Parts: sequence; C-alpha cells; structure tokens
Amino acid sequence: MLGFGTATIDYRIRTADLGEGYTEKLLAQEVDMLGGGAIANCLVQVSRLGGRAVWLGKLGKDRLAEMIVGMLSSEGIDCSRILHDPTLGSPFNLAVYAGAQRRRVGGYLIPESLGDLSECEVTALAEAVRPRDWAVVEIGEIPTDRVVEFCRQASARGARLAADVDLDPLRQCGADRLVVEEIFHYQELIMANHDALRSLYDLPTALALARHLGKSFRAKAVVSAGAEGCYYSEFGDSAEHLPAIPVEVVDPVGAGDAFHGGLLYALAKGRDFIESLETARRCAAMNCLRFGAREGMPNRVELEGFEPPNQPPNKGT
Repeated sequence: MLGFGTATIDYRIRTADLGEGYTEKLLAQEVDMLGGGAIANCLVQVSRLGGRAVWLGKLGKDRLAEMIVGMLSSEGIDCSRILHDPTLGSPFNLAVYAGAQRRRVGGYLIPESLGDLSECEVTALAEAVRPRDWAVVEIGEIPTDRVVEFCRQASARGARLAADVDLDPLRQCGADRLVVEEIFHYQELIMANHDALRSLYDLPTALALARHLGKSFRAKAVVSAGAEGCYYSEFGDSAEHLPAIPVEVVDPVGAGDAFHGGLLYALAKGRDFIESLETARRCAAMNCLRFGAREGMPNRVELEGFEPPNQPPNKGT
C-alpha cells in the first residue's frame, strides 16, 4: 500500500473553557504531540493489520521531520522514498480543545513542504509504484495539480488507485472542478466525507452522493456521515447504508482514517467490497475508544477479538 498525502505532527492544545464567544488569548494548559495526517494514519492502520505500507511525500530537515519519520518507521512503514528539502519546514496540524470535556475550538493544517512539491519530485515519488500496487492519494494539503499528475503516472504504471477526500476541494483547496474530477476518473475507490463534497455536488444526502460518485466514475464509492456510519455504492447501481458500530466514544479523531485503512487492507487482501467494509467499520469503532488519531487503531489480533453489539440490518435503496 503506497500513500501519497499528508504525514504530520499533530499539536493538540487544551485550554480553559471560557465560552464559545471568547476571542482573546488562551493559555495552553496541556499540549500533546501526536502522529497525524490522513494518509499516514491510513497507512498505520494498514501496517497494524499486517499489510506492507510505504509513505510517499516530502519533508524538511528539521525536528518535526525526525519525529514524523520516527513514528512511521516504528509502525513498520517504509520511509525510504521520502524526499527532504532543508529550505522548507515540515507539515504540522494544530487543534485546540477547551476544558476537561475537550470541546473542540478550532484547528489549522499547515502543509509546509507538502504544499511545495514540484513535477519532478512527483515523478520521483511515482517511480515507487509497481503493477497492481494499491496507491491511496489525498485531496487535502497537497495541491491538486500535483495529485492528478501522481495519479496519471501511477495509473500508467499499473496501480490500483483510491482517493481520500479529506478537505473541500473547491472552498478549502482552491482546486479547479475539472482537475478534481480528473483525479476521480483514475480511481477504483473514492472515499469522501459528505460535507467535503457539498460545494462540488449539491446533493442532499450522503446516500445520493455515494450513488452519484459510483455511477459517474465507475468506481466503488464510500461516503462517511459521522455517527450515522457510511453510505456505499459499487458503480452507482444502487446505494446502501452501513451503520456505525455504537461504542462509548472517547475521541472520534482518526476514526475515518482507521476506516479507510481497514477498507484498503481488506481489499488488497482480495476480500469483496462488503466484507472489506465490515473490517473498516470495526477499525473505526475501535479507534474511537482511545484519545488520539492513531492510539486506538487495532492490530490484527485485537480486531479479530473485537465483539461489537448486535447491529440492525442494512438499509438499501
């Protein structure tokens, strides 16, 4: 499993809770530094389940780069393809939580080196692709013109592609609609958050969006919808609802990444789409049980031992 997207350090800052209307300075009472980035997290889940994972990206030559590489390497992820530029800083995320209940106040994604990839560097990273490799790409911090170029080259090399839509490509990333849809045309699997694609496709429900993506791009499509679970479609012929597994949520951050990692791992192992989705939702549920994007991601033994409560039947249309 190759990942072309973000790998970061997440700074999680807790402050006093002075109310939603407070806009002045806030004192950091607690700071956690955790591994993050949608694609890196996805690869961590793949690796913990026993898959081989490689991160493709660019970092600076700084302390953050050392931490990012160290964390990924400790998870068994191949970091030998990483590019380094000493003139640039490494990417990081900043999220602020208020009070003991950790009410999320806001957050920022700082792409730094990942936002400065050249065409030549994309080519160098794409050279890692071999026929029938799975490669997951992210619509997020990396400019979409570089993402589509990677997809072109990876597809030409025989990769099976999956896209993770992490941010609204129009409003957040400033992308061109045609570029985004070109990225989608390369994909065997499209994984998106319903809110992230509202400005691109004005569809009222996650179910309708899953059907549209599957039909328009002849792909497997999965649209996450928070506590509702997800909606999925295979080539748009129909769309189905897969409920989330009810658990006592400690921290939902990273559950989507765990879901994507579980799904891709199972597909790469040759399991069918429905069976792979079941693996994915179990990974997501288990990840919600601990604080931190990666801290609750299960390994294969933990996943096999997980016993979720009884679930209602799927609802299809």
